[in-house]
Amino acid sequence: MQELKRRISNYDLAQKEKLVTLGKGSKSYKDILMYLNNEIQMSTKIASFRHAIRCFKNDGVYQLNRAIEQVYGVSAAKAEAGGPSGGNDSPIETIDVILADGTRIKAPYGKIELPELGEEANIEISYDDTTNELYITGKSEYRFSSMIDDIVFETRRLLNTDSVYKDQAIELDSKCSPTIMDLSNIDKEFMVMSSKTEYDLRPLMTRIEKPEKCIERGIPLKTGVLLEGIYGTGKTLLAFKVAQKAIQNGWSFIYLKDPKKLAQTLRLSQTLDNNGHGVIVFLEDVDQVTRGNRDAAMQDILNTLDGGDTKAMNVIALFTTNHIELIDPTFLRGKRIGSVVSMGCLDHDTAMQFVTHTFSDYELEPEGLSAVCDKIAAAGIVPAFMAEITETVKANMIYEDSDVIKAEYIENSLASYLRQVELSKKKEDYETPESQLGKALAVVLKTDTIATTVEHLSDSLT
Repeated sequence: MQELKRRISNYDLAQKEKLVTLGKGSKSYKDILMYLNNEIQMSTKIASFRHAIRCFKNDGVYQLNRAIEQVYGVSAAKAEAGGPSGGNDSPIETIDVILADGTRIKAPYGKIELPELGEEANIEISYDDTTNELYITGKSEYRFSSMIDDIVFETRRLLNTDSVYKDQAIELDSKCSPTIMDLSNIDKEFMVMSSKTEYDLRPLMTRIEKPEKCIERGIPLKTGVLLEGIYGTGKTLLAFKVAQKAIQNGWSFIYLKDPKKLAQTLRLSQTLDNNGHGVIVFLEDVDQVTRGNRDAAMQDILNTLDGGDTKAMNVIALFTTNHIELIDPTFLRGKRIGSVVSMGCLDHDTAMQFVTHTFSDYELEPEGLSAVCDKIAAAGIVPAFMAEITETVKANMIYEDSDVIKAEYIENSLASYLRQVELSKKKEDYETPESQLGKALAVVLKTDTIATTVEHLSDSLT
């Protein structure tokens, strides 16, 4: 409570000096009495306040608690009952906050009594999941209004410079609630990229690893990057490797799981923008929200990427898609997407890298290996499926109790995989009699879909 006592003491001294100055002046006794009467009324007058701060809920509540401790002089989070003054009138509602180092604390949430700031003084904390705003409302004596302003100002400062999620990778759920991601094992995940893919990634990695030089040479850190390619080419793995590189270089990383929350998350990421070099927002399958007609939701995304809330931010929007052909062309224009990075199937060189790395603990015979890599490239195998092929080879080696890998073993597993793919295609192409009948009826009834055909049949039968 020392800080509060200091402020009250300074306030009292300042007010007494005013009275002394007033008494020595030319004002009449009546004027002085009127002034004193007004001061008495104002000193006990209760003022209401209401502030809104856009932030992540746990981060905002935690930083508000820190601000109360620094400005008010007591840590509300450490009190198990009563208000920050330590009273026991009523228990405080708390929420769990997990810090980056794993420490779990309880931070106050709800109504906190502040009796030292007036008989009815309090701060009430609430959060709106729709707007992602922390509301700080309550009452205090008018003379302590500046202290409340200081608490709010300090909360904003802490959010912008020392967030719980500073230099962290976080995952957001459908309510935009964050969870700190563990990327400690991402280095163990092997991936190969063609020289063309590595070259196309340079603008992104330069911003992440050398942001100061980019700014010095007039290159904005804000950009958009689209990783495109068929399923299994390693887009998501690459994004997480980018995430690890980002947090090692003073960036924050947000992994958004709900595409519909993209515009909202881009705006919310402003909280983390000043906590380092900037923030990367990652979203998979962006074609889900950027295809078809340009509705209000898509327009909101485009406007947010173009500027508005993110215009002055160092935000990198990182997206993936398996179907670039479905994305509205306007999404790919201008500075919304600074670069498109294509990730494809294994070519001869990347196939050789993959095989050599995968069988590094085995004796890999070189004879015929290059020819097998040519076949892998010709077959259009993506890294995810190549992993299945090499796992089959390893399983066979365990069965044979051997550590010698021959090219023919890889070739045999490749052939088995391609045979399986061919069989699955035949299954997909096969039409049931019911499906054939539905299509035939659709032609006869001149409808576009089987669902419409069923509707026509129902109408005719009734």
